[in-house]
Amino acid sequence: MSKGCVAICGIGQMGSSAAIAFQRAGYRVLLWARNVANLRAVESQLAQLADWTEHHLGPAKRAGGEIIREPKLTRLDAEADVILDCIIEVLDEKAALFRQLGGARDRGALFLSATSGLSITEMGRRGECEASLVGAHFWNPPHLIPVVEMVAGARTPPAKLDAACALMEHIGKIPVKCKDVPGFIGNRLMLALWREALALVDAGVCTPEEADRVVKLTFALRLPVLGPFENMDIVGLDAAARIQKYLFPDLAASQAPSRCLLDKVAAGQLGMKSGRGFYDWSKHDATRIIENRDRQIARQLEFLKEIGEL
Repeated sequence: MSKGCVAICGIGQMGSSAAIAFQRAGYRVLLWARNVANLRAVESQLAQLADWTEHHLGPAKRAGGEIIREPKLTRLDAEADVILDCIIEVLDEKAALFRQLGGARDRGALFLSATSGLSITEMGRRGECEASLVGAHFWNPPHLIPVVEMVAGARTPPAKLDAACALMEHIGKIPVKCKDVPGFIGNRLMLALWREALALVDAGVCTPEEADRVVKLTFALRLPVLGPFENMDIVGLDAAARIQKYLFPDLAASQAPSRCLLDKVAAGQLGMKSGRGFYDWSKHDATRIIENRDRQIARQLEFLKEIGEL
């Protein structure tokens, strides 16, 4: 369905980047947001994303794609073959959005949610779209990251999951199926790293800067070509078992957010968006850091293609 209509709800970083990915694959994209003023203002962001992507990834593989900024949800309900939710990560908000799209549901449209870990089963139930909904967790930045975690709810028909996976392949993504568990695959792995890093800081073992330096300049360098199970095989499973036996009892196992994280939140130090978090962002160029992230991802993708991983 390269000439089909894809509706994207939400114009944040995820929605805008996903719109570029679908447009480059030849789709007509209806991009919707509640705030009409913000919808008008997103044009420059879309243009910058399109230029950057073409420069680093080459021209679009399929012609005919376009992005139409659409303020009326009724048009999405009437025309879209696929509706992708990229709005705020709040289950009630997402369910309320899907309930307003009964016409698209009755026409057999495919509903997707880019949630990073909310229950697809519960979202479908509350959104009255259990037989139409598939989780499609795009990783940020979605115009670059190839994997999309694909999640079926308890009552999602297998045919819908297969159709959603085929759609991801059509836009050049790699769908990875996952059961409907909180956080899916990637965020559960990432949060395990966050928990241990925060626990080390809480215990005074190291500073946030020291933890970041160790991660970025050690195992992160090999992660693009060496996943955790490949790494265990290389280390030797007997050695991995010995390491786990003595180390696991000492690892963080807290069921609550860490003390240093809660202290930052209580002080209003919320990270980049507030100007200070674990870092003082008045002394860091956030735009440059994000640009460097994206350039590095593009380089890694070229390398992975070269060695046959993509």
